Amino acid sequence: MAKKIVILNGSPRKAGNTSSLTAAFAEGAKAAGNEVTEFHLAGMSIRGCLGCWGGGKDETCPCVQKDDMQQIYPVYKEADVVVLASPLYYWFISGFLKNAFDRLFAVAECDPNYRNPVKESVLIMAAEGSGFEESEHWYDHL
Repeated sequence: MAKKIVILNGSPRKAGNTSSLTAAFAEGAKAAGNEVTEFHLAGMSIRGCLGCWGGGKDETCPCVQKDDMQQIYPVYKEADVVVLASPLYYWFISGFLKNAFDRLFAVAECDPNYRNPVKESVLIMAAEGSGFEESEHWYDHL
């Protein structure tokens, strides 16, 4: 059964290593009959979460901030699989990915129990050397 996959690419380089990995992932996923949408977050205007608890009042526009997350929300909500892609920056994901991921909380605010929809997920990271433990710990506890 075909799945809808959304890739949140947190690399600032459209032609960098992270993008090479997401391109290979997307190619394989499409060849298997899946639908793939990728967002290059560095090229989008996405402000950080305000922690205002003001979202969740409009499912079509979950957050009170009006920026490029408006493009991501409907695709994210329909997706079966979420791919978090990032270079390793200071032993963690990039700020671009962290901002977008934090803003997905507005979708959880639409649920009376403050839960995001359950989805399969994949973490794709690129780095020189090793040291993924901090990111793995964060990902394992999502």
